[in-house]
Amino acid sequence: MHRKLLAGAICASLSLPLWASSAHAPNQADSQADQATTQASQQDTKADKKEATKLQGIQVTGSLLPRAQIETATPTIQITAEQITKQGFTTVAEALQALPQATGSVQGAQFSGGFTQGAQTISLLGLDPGFTLFLIDGKPMADYPLLYNGSGNFVDIATIPMAMVDHIDIVPGNQSAIYGSSAIAGVVNIILKQHVEGVTMNLRGGGFSEGGGGSQRFQLTGGHDWEKAKLTYSVELRNQRPIYRYQRRWFDSNNDRPGLPAGASRPALDYLLQDLFHSQIGTDRFFVPGGQASCDRVASGFGNTTVYATDAAGRGHFCGSPNSPAYSTIMNGSKAGTGYLNFSYDITPNTQFYANALYNVTKSDYYVGSNYTWWGSGVDLGPIYANNVDNGSALDGPGTFVSTQYTIDSSAAGIGNLANEKDLNRSYVANMGFRGTFGDSDWGYDAYYHRSDNVITTRQLHLVANKVDNYFLGDQVGWDPVFDAYPAYNLNLDRFYSLMSPATYRSLSEQIRTRSHTYTQEVTGTVTNTNLFDLPGGSAGLAVLLQYGDQKWENPTDQRLIDGYFWGLTGTQGTGKRDRYAAATELSLPITSWLTASTSLRYDTYKAAGRTDSKVTYKAGLELRPIDTLLIRGTYATAFRAPDMAGLFQGESGFYTNVVDYYRCRLANGDNFDVDTCSYNNEQVFGTQAGNKDLKNITAKSLTGGIVWSPSDKFNIHADYYRITISDEVSQRSINGIMSLEADCRIGHTVGGSPVDINSPRCVEALALVDRNNPSNPLQSGINSVHTYPINISNERVTGITAGAQYRWDAGQAGDFTFGADYNVTLDHTYRQYPGDPTLDLLTYRTFPREFKHRESATINWSKGPLSATLYGLRGGPTMNFKQTGTVGPWITYNASVALQVNDEVKVSLISNNLLNKRPPRDSTYTSYPYYDGFNYNGYGRSIFAELEWKMF
Repeated sequence: MHRKLLAGAICASLSLPLWASSAHAPNQADSQADQATTQASQQDTKADKKEATKLQGIQVTGSLLPRAQIETATPTIQITAEQITKQGFTTVAEALQALPQATGSVQGAQFSGGFTQGAQTISLLGLDPGFTLFLIDGKPMADYPLLYNGSGNFVDIATIPMAMVDHIDIVPGNQSAIYGSSAIAGVVNIILKQHVEGVTMNLRGGGFSEGGGGSQRFQLTGGHDWEKAKLTYSVELRNQRPIYRYQRRWFDSNNDRPGLPAGASRPALDYLLQDLFHSQIGTDRFFVPGGQASCDRVASGFGNTTVYATDAAGRGHFCGSPNSPAYSTIMNGSKAGTGYLNFSYDITPNTQFYANALYNVTKSDYYVGSNYTWWGSGVDLGPIYANNVDNGSALDGPGTFVSTQYTIDSSAAGIGNLANEKDLNRSYVANMGFRGTFGDSDWGYDAYYHRSDNVITTRQLHLVANKVDNYFLGDQVGWDPVFDAYPAYNLNLDRFYSLMSPATYRSLSEQIRTRSHTYTQEVTGTVTNTNLFDLPGGSAGLAVLLQYGDQKWENPTDQRLIDGYFWGLTGTQGTGKRDRYAAATELSLPITSWLTASTSLRYDTYKAAGRTDSKVTYKAGLELRPIDTLLIRGTYATAFRAPDMAGLFQGESGFYTNVVDYYRCRLANGDNFDVDTCSYNNEQVFGTQAGNKDLKNITAKSLTGGIVWSPSDKFNIHADYYRITISDEVSQRSINGIMSLEADCRIGHTVGGSPVDINSPRCVEALALVDRNNPSNPLQSGINSVHTYPINISNERVTGITAGAQYRWDAGQAGDFTFGADYNVTLDHTYRQYPGDPTLDLLTYRTFPREFKHRESATINWSKGPLSATLYGLRGGPTMNFKQTGTVGPWITYNASVALQVNDEVKVSLISNNLLNKRPPRDSTYTSYPYYDGFNYNGYGRSIFAELEWKMF
């Protein structure tokens, strides 16, 4: 019977607060033990219940206990705080991103120009980050206020402090029947320490062997017990220096480009004039008025590396530096502080009051780079006629149709860090409630209020469009003399071939400041009974949950961004609120001593935007134990994700993209034109997107099945199969499809010749989504903007196997060894965006970035007396190369740590991440800077940290 109760305890740690008589999930483990102690004075007839309650506090997922007797139907991965440190990770985000099950690529600090460069997340099983539910102590975290990739809500895990983390549970697969919306890919539950004795101080400092990224961390953690009360507290302070690309020799300039001959240089197109009619008049496309002398005026830029250059493709001359792309950050600079309080008070032997709060403030600073800090006439004005610019041809007089490109030097010789973006993130998670038992019965309860809140304020000094246009061009002086259609200016060549000073940049810029806010809050009540009735295998257990909550998303981006007031910059915006109600139940049935069944059912209702959506989800599991050392298990579950807040409430938000202008291509080259040779095949346009209040729920089904074998307390092995099928996934309506349909409507027939009515409803909508200058005149019909919106349209499926093993060896005088390995293989991952589209194999399809098919990790721990050491290896398997002509080799990195317990109070450690200083795998087909996949790999190199832990008292 105790074996079954213990198994139930583990199940409870990842589900409803089911098997504890008085507490919420295993994250309240120490609180449960506290309550068991409080109940010790009760009559002896409750002895069995007290023992069961204590058993629930045992941390088992990461231990070497016989796992076949304590695992449940649900596959679970656990990482302890001690493992995170020993394996060379400095943050929760680093540890989670290294999971073999985190196979998908994600945006982060290395993605220059992204919408969320200050945040971090994971892609569990290769699925959208928004499909993973993140919890702290079993309760949801608020969404990050800014939108992932400009369109979706997600949770930022960069600000979670290490000081108070006890362990992290990861449960892959559908978990909506327990937790509700978003738990499609799985659940990540970060369990904080509930009870600490004494006061411990921890200091850590170090940096990277290649330079940059130096960091310091201070932690103070303590606790105190009174007769009826307990208090735990913690403070953590962190300081992180940035890493710039120029600090890494393998991508510190364009000269690292694969295939570039030894000694050759490839300057960037930093100061560029393009002759738009070069092919008609026989001139170079790129030209420099004044030649070498003009480039000499900017030669001190980017560390004295700007030169007069000849284009490698034979298009002419320009001024540029091979180093300019390297002036951007790949690791943010940041300063952070976190505080935590956890308090409990035993009101009576059967009732406990508890409250806790976690508060974090993080200031981050990063620079997106010269690829985004530049000026060009084409973005605001399109082609222009420069009256005073001579391209050297006698055929078209002194004036020229041109497009300009001027890179703003962010080195010390230029504007320095003036254009850096600065984020201030303030977040908290707070809980308050009562838990206990109803008298001396087997019925327990937990009633609490929970709130998670996140506010981010962003600041950036950015160029104002009309100011910078006027700085270089002055006032318009009429129209071109050839077509009388393009604006004419006198380009200021003195300014164009000069470095912009900090004072000038300030005069041309204004501060962008936005404050975005999200919260989620809920009132929850649970009632549990671990001894509902007897079955041949033990006692049945029941949990019932009732919940009401609401959430808000507020992203009031500076309206000037949406209106195009700032040069080449846009943003997202929107605001909304919704209410939700839920009821759930879970039942555990130990049918026999070798067969246990479990089932859960949940009903969720969301009210928002004048509509109500409801969803029922369920989960069923079986545990078969033919012998004590073997567990055969399986689950089937359904899940859903309610439309995220941005999907419903996003206001008109902007982005930049490149499109094929099918209309002009067909007018110029006929219906069956060659996309590669059309002059309008890569038009940069301003796009807008907005929410859709008619979105419906994304639904999913999952199946898992596996085995756990533990022949001894020194060895265990497990393997589980998973399959997740997702329907009605949200995608933005295809811009390519919109452009193609618009061309059909304007021309009056499809490429195949079928007639199309321009007045049909679908054409009326398509024409409204594409804004052109003058559709009736091909010369003036350039695209101003394209609008899109989210729709429920896509399907996705992922299947795979996750496995692991642990072995402990007592080597006598040589010490104690522990060996561990974890593995994930994605068997297939398919996606179909629109009905009628081919089903894409995401493991091989020509998209970028790509996910890992194989990912595995291995650990060796050794200890002897006061000494201990750990070696950790992580292997990301081969992925398709950039051009899909082959594969990129695996990326294998090693972390290591060594620790010495000096005495009972003091421990010192030396920790290294990427011990061998391994660079990202080389892809000879990736010829765009920085020449590696920054979504799957990082270019940080080796870090080394020293740590001191002092148990003060």
